[in-house]
Amino acid sequence: MTARDGARLACWDFGGEGRPLFMVHGTGLHGRCWAPVAGPLSTLGFRPLALDMRGHGASSRSPNGDYRWDLFALDVLDALAQLGLSDGAGDGGAPLSGVVAIGHSAGGTALLLAESSRQGTFSRIWAWEPILSVPGSDDRAQRGAQLARRARQRRAQFASIDEARAHFQGRHMFAEFSPQSLEAFLDGGLVANDAGGYRLACDPEDEARIYEGAAAHNAWEGLSRVRCPTRLLGGRLSPAVPPDELATIAAQLHAQAPEGTATTAVMPQLGHFGPFQQPGDIADDIANWVGF
Repeated sequence: MTARDGARLACWDFGGEGRPLFMVHGTGLHGRCWAPVAGPLSTLGFRPLALDMRGHGASSRSPNGDYRWDLFALDVLDALAQLGLSDGAGDGGAPLSGVVAIGHSAGGTALLLAESSRQGTFSRIWAWEPILSVPGSDDRAQRGAQLARRARQRRAQFASIDEARAHFQGRHMFAEFSPQSLEAFLDGGLVANDAGGYRLACDPEDEARIYEGAAAHNAWEGLSRVRCPTRLLGGRLSPAVPPDELATIAAQLHAQAPEGTATTAVMPQLGHFGPFQQPGDIADDIANWVGF
């Protein structure tokens, strides 16, 4: 698929029949990371599809190094139109088949931004720790700057998949990943380099620029235009979107949305990467909330 600015977008179809689930990953990951969650869902009457955001996985890098977060929302709308999941009118068109959106971290933010810019794009949104800036706090900008510094220091080249596996296993965010989820990351997170080895599909500089834009989007203001049923989840152990911050986001969404459309849950023993820590439990939560 092609974004409106020419970026190439890839989307993975995990099979299954029935209601489409449109899944969007967080910064530094890719669509195939959802495989351990999508597998069980595809056997329950759903059709999971997962987008590689620009600069990630099999999608191309962003033209001119532009990684403003509103572009990720536009990519969501463009992908839905080209997948035949919207009518293609305007910026995204109306939904055709009650698409349910599933997002993690920046992916959840992209879904909220997409829905706020074109109401009715999704019938439901399930989001694990979407990244928003709460008014009156500079925490998001500080966290973004810290993550950007770490990204620029990240090792990006490996002689083999085995070397990459040994490097990532138990390190930083991958300490939260189940073995199955780590393999899913390796499946799409590395691409061949010119030296006969592999490099990260998400260039560290691109990843850093995304983190630096985490406090510059208007997703908080857009919550007033998100009217579809929304479920916000997080991990009790997460430093990225702590439970009190998740509750603040949920309260703002609930205050703006029709009565009863916003629900929340905090899962014990999980962190920011909860969907990849216990993918089976996450699949159950999605299926139970959406309805078989």
